[in-house]
Amino acid sequence: MKKNLHIGFIVICALIITSNIFLFVHSKKGGGFLREIVSDITPGAIAMTEMSAYTSQIGHYSLHCALSKGRDADAVQNLKESVELLRKHGEIHMQHEKHIGIEEENSAEELLKKINVLADSVTVFYQLNSDCILENLQTHELKIVHAAILDLNNLLFSHKTIHLTELNDAYAGIMSKKKTLNMVIVSSSMILLGIVMIIWWMTIILYNRFTKEQERQQKQIELDFIKRGEIEKKLSQAKKMESIGLMAGGVAHDLNNILSGVTGYSELILYDLPRKDKLRKPIEAIHDSGLRAAVIVADLLTVARSAASIRELHDINTLADEYLNSPEYTALEILHPTVSCKRQLTSSDSAILCSSVHVKKCLMNLVTNAAEAVATDGKIIVSTENKSITAEKASKYHIKSGDYVVLNVQDNGPGIEDIDLARIFEPFYTKKIMGRSGTGLGLAVVWNTMKDHGGVVLVNSNNKGTCFQLFFPVSKVKRAISIDKDGQEILSGNGERILIVDDESHLREVACQMLKTLEYSVVSLNSGEQAVEFIKNNKVDLVVLDMLMAPGMNGCQTYEEMLKIIPDQKAIIASGFSESDDVKKALKLGASEFINKPYSREQLGRAVKKGLHNSQVSHG
Repeated sequence: MKKNLHIGFIVICALIITSNIFLFVHSKKGGGFLREIVSDITPGAIAMTEMSAYTSQIGHYSLHCALSKGRDADAVQNLKESVELLRKHGEIHMQHEKHIGIEEENSAEELLKKINVLADSVTVFYQLNSDCILENLQTHELKIVHAAILDLNNLLFSHKTIHLTELNDAYAGIMSKKKTLNMVIVSSSMILLGIVMIIWWMTIILYNRFTKEQERQQKQIELDFIKRGEIEKKLSQAKKMESIGLMAGGVAHDLNNILSGVTGYSELILYDLPRKDKLRKPIEAIHDSGLRAAVIVADLLTVARSAASIRELHDINTLADEYLNSPEYTALEILHPTVSCKRQLTSSDSAILCSSVHVKKCLMNLVTNAAEAVATDGKIIVSTENKSITAEKASKYHIKSGDYVVLNVQDNGPGIEDIDLARIFEPFYTKKIMGRSGTGLGLAVVWNTMKDHGGVVLVNSNNKGTCFQLFFPVSKVKRAISIDKDGQEILSGNGERILIVDDESHLREVACQMLKTLEYSVVSLNSGEQAVEFIKNNKVDLVVLDMLMAPGMNGCQTYEEMLKIIPDQKAIIASGFSESDDVKKALKLGASEFINKPYSREQLGRAVKKGLHNSQVSHG
């Protein structure tokens, strides 16, 4: 019996030792197998995720370069960096695939070849110059670069699917080994139960750890695909807006030149026409029609984001009050007598650097839309408040973090349907009757204005009403804000000599006649080259320069050449369409004013007066 007990004890101990050795080896093998698979696959999957992101960036910047004719150096630099980073992650992926197997190495090599094809296809944008043809760049981007991006993305998607399959196979292998382990436990004695439970518990911990990591990677890959879809959607929207903007900008420039003649000549005729003349009423109608057309053209320029505007420090509460006390708002109240508007302008930190005309135009568009949307006894609330945007919200809103003043326009109307909410900021997308209650540009003007001012517009809408929120960055410049109040200004001059430089003959004639009625001595020339030669032998007190003149020098280039001859030569810039960088450069060089076409006699006189005044100050 004792011998049998010893034998039984020895057998049980041997069984325990053998079972433990088997379980230890089996568990270690399974865990090691899973760790090996994850360590091989995870870096490659991460590298491919990064490649997907940089491929999308390359598509964005190459499209930007194709549309901007290469004038944006930052876009070209970003394109180069994105290409280099794409190659880097392609090489990282290659290194991690080499030690897995020859098939994986060949697949990674194929992927790297696709990356090099894409990298080579975008090199054309590195050597862009002014002679490049926009259509050729766009064709190259669409047929070569875009095709290379699609080809690379398809291959990336295929590789990600392979990685996920390998991870699933690894998971299945572990589950198979777990089943074997359970069979060993069942066949063991009751003495092994506690030991097996401990090993099982340790196995569950290991399994959960790797399973959670696998789920995290799966969610990350899915999130990357979602982000990629959002980026592609935004890229498509940006492409649409850019196309419409190019068209609108070109049309607006030509219309402004035409309207300058219509409004200018009609104003000059009215200036000399007796009050009781029978032609006065139809000419006033012509002049009024020209001014209303100019307002629509101004909206087109805002949509095109090509309207050069001067940014000054303003109080947003004051701007809101000015609109709500304006003749335009009074006319809106007459059209909608049952709609009430309440103002709650309570923001304490309300100084913003902005174009006051564009801000008030945004408010006018939103209040007008709200008044047309609400039913009888409708209510509109115009309010301001201060908000601090965190880094998380800034990333969501695509703006910088910091302090903002928010202009809210809220109504109690029926709300905006979801299908319309996704498209309300598209130019010419409107539910109104075109030509009667709107042009389809109102909300597009709001969207572009906020983009130009470094802010964002948000919309919340349901069946209880709609609220538009305009986020303006609070200005860090702290000084007293002065409000211009036009009184009875003395616009006439004292015979000062003014040089008009414009390539449009009728615009030169209009400007000359306006200034002559204001008692200025006027000379006009049709090109920048002629103007530069003229001032070499003739003194002028002020130059009025058109910004765009073809085919020679533009206004900024002309002013640069003038300053080489007369360093303190004073000038103002006049244009209906201009690249903002050229306008800013001219102002930085010393041009004192910028005036939009079409301009009135009063606007031109005020601009010239300020330009001459600045000249006197600088000489003093």
